[in-house]
Amino acid sequence: MLAAFVLGFWLVWSANREIYPLSEGLWFTIIAAFLRQLAEFDMPLIDGYWAAFNGTVWMYTAAVLVIANRFGSNFATVSLMAAAAGIGYFQLILHLPSWLGSLTT
Repeated sequence: MLAAFVLGFWLVWSANREIYPLSEGLWFTIIAAFLRQLAEFDMPLIDGYWAAFNGTVWMYTAAVLVIANRFGSNFATVSLMAAAAGIGYFQLILHLPSWLGSLTT
């Protein structure tokens, strides 16, 4: 939930500046993975599942940043995109483990 809020805030903060979606998406994913592991009080098991999970999250974040950079013409538009991106991120994090689990079995 915190990461979804941070993504929305990141989009609003990035509204009137040059966005580098791949690098900013990677930094966001690293920060989110660190916070997720910190909240679970557990070291991550870095394997193919972990890489697929965080790679998918990185692609989603980069796509959201590209869309916000391309179509964010005013503050209201960027605010709506930030809300939609936060909801989408939350839903992705919620359902991605079951989707990846069905692909690996």
